[in-house]
Amino acid sequence: MNRFALALCPLLFALSFSACFEPKEGCLDIAATNFDAGADKDCCCEYPKIVLTVDQVYDTLLFRNDMLYPDANGHLFRIKSVAFYLSDFQLFQAGEIYKVSDTLTLNTFLGSDTSSQLFINDFQLVRRSPIDYVIGTFRQEGNFEAVDFRLGLSGEAQKVIPFKAPANHPLAAQADSLWRGQSAGFVFLQAVVVRDSMANTTADTLRFLQADLGQPRIGATGLFVHATGYDFPLVLKVDYNKMFEGINWSLHDIQAWKTKIIANLPGTFSVSQ
Repeated sequence: MNRFALALCPLLFALSFSACFEPKEGCLDIAATNFDAGADKDCCCEYPKIVLTVDQVYDTLLFRNDMLYPDANGHLFRIKSVAFYLSDFQLFQAGEIYKVSDTLTLNTFLGSDTSSQLFINDFQLVRRSPIDYVIGTFRQEGNFEAVDFRLGLSGEAQKVIPFKAPANHPLAAQADSLWRGQSAGFVFLQAVVVRDSMANTTADTLRFLQADLGQPRIGATGLFVHATGYDFPLVLKVDYNKMFEGINWSLHDIQAWKTKIIANLPGTFSVSQ
């Protein structure tokens, strides 16, 4: 092979390699959950979210809809279902408050007219399933000293028009009537119970509105850690044994039951990581 051919070989090889090379697309932001150190072209980053695991129990038993449970006196009653709203999630770090970054414009009532309003979109409607709820995108990292969120909805969220909310959104119209009209707003907490174990006993629906509860908040202090590039896990434990503690089911007095449940709410919920 002559000198010209020998000199040309490396150039031809380099050109051939360059023509065949396809840059790998991927996320090059280390703060993203899909960070790819092997990528050549930055794209498609997905950022951490707060993920709330809701652990629903009855004392030491796993809670299930439409099951019989014993009260403190051994009296059996049936919890057919429980549903409640959560919103306004706040994380505290060095005295600063951090929230999710997701927002959504929703149609609202404005007197006899309607309007639209931008909300932080961290609304959740908790039922028996799913177990994990994605609260929203949360990029602040590090150690947090406290977390809290609202049981129910803010006064402004109470004005949302459910029939104009996006399909499957927590504030959209629900089959079990969690919206009680423009004046009453949404049901914050709803429990459907049967006061004994008899098959023919009619179920009672206990609805708790803002007028019943005010604006209660659930929270905890301690060490909550959000590692770089990972979702932020939180756990909400709900103990229905504590929620229904002390209720006299032999007296069919719905208002007395509701009064007892309201008094029990602070001990019903606990937050951890």
